[in-house]
Amino acid sequence: MPKVIHWLDLFNTWTSRLAGYGATLLLAGMLGIMVTHVFFRYVLGDSFGWTEELARFMMVWMAFLYFPAAHKQGLNVSLEVLTSWFKGSLVWRLLQIAIEILIFIMLLWCVKLGFDRIERAGSSVSLSLGIQMAKVYWILPVSFSLTAISSFERIIRLTASLFNPDYYPLADNEPDPENKVEV
Repeated sequence: MPKVIHWLDLFNTWTSRLAGYGATLLLAGMLGIMVTHVFFRYVLGDSFGWTEELARFMMVWMAFLYFPAAHKQGLNVSLEVLTSWFKGSLVWRLLQIAIEILIFIMLLWCVKLGFDRIERAGSSVSLSLGIQMAKVYWILPVSFSLTAISSFERIIRLTASLFNPDYYPLADNEPDPENKVEV
């Protein structure tokens, strides 16, 4: 089990870092495009038709590229009011495993929906940029697949922590409440 967790952690860390760099570049590009758009529209009185659409596509890709890294670090929306009563107990660990399994199943379903969306958008073309919408939608199955792999790692870590809570923290910045050993 430690080797599986190690390799999954290595893969998820590497892909999250790479996706984070890509998302940061998209953010910088989006900022440059929007500054150019505002300058041309309000200073020169003429604007490009493609800037808003490109910025929108870049924003969607940026958000979906950050999603796997956020899930790996446990930064998803949660109802901590309900789980805080059990924090650190066996019930809390079992509840976390059940929640993560449900998230994993939902992510696999979203991968399928992403491919369905690509298939439906195969012949559609964006109005301003003239690119196939299927290319824009490829981020959906990619992001959901990477997040599902991250979720699978979390399931294995949580399951392993049932047997050895001191050895399997959930993530670098999200230590297990009973964790006493740094990994």
